[in-house]
Amino acid sequence: MGNITTSSYFDIVAMARTKQGTQAPMLLLVGERSQIKDIGTFGTAVSAVFYMDFLELTPDIVKAVNPDLVMSPAISNSFDCLELADLLEQTGFSGRYRVMTDDIPCPEIICREVRQRHPMVDFDVLKAKPVSKKHIN
Repeated sequence: MGNITTSSYFDIVAMARTKQGTQAPMLLLVGERSQIKDIGTFGTAVSAVFYMDFLELTPDIVKAVNPDLVMSPAISNSFDCLELADLLEQTGFSGRYRVMTDDIPCPEIICREVRQRHPMVDFDVLKAKPVSKKHIN
């Protein structure tokens, strides 16, 4: 058995999504696993969810996944949202980029800075909701 490259894998998934004709968005979660919040609390139906550590994310992977929505924490140990917005803009990403946060006192400052530096990126901050017991089970 041989291995396929990560970007080839995402190409296959994107092709299958196209053949199915699904309109549900493809979600790419970027960050450290401990910082990714429960996506079920955001109420968005998705066709596929992929998780990538920022240090493993490349422009080729972003292009291959072709996500409709990218979500990440605003700040992590290995990157911040400005670095990810830069990578997304370099790839010609045309979806939405949302940062999840529950502990930043003035998220509008982050919005203003990212939007100023990366005007082509559809960026916003989402306040993470507490995970209910219903979502844990």
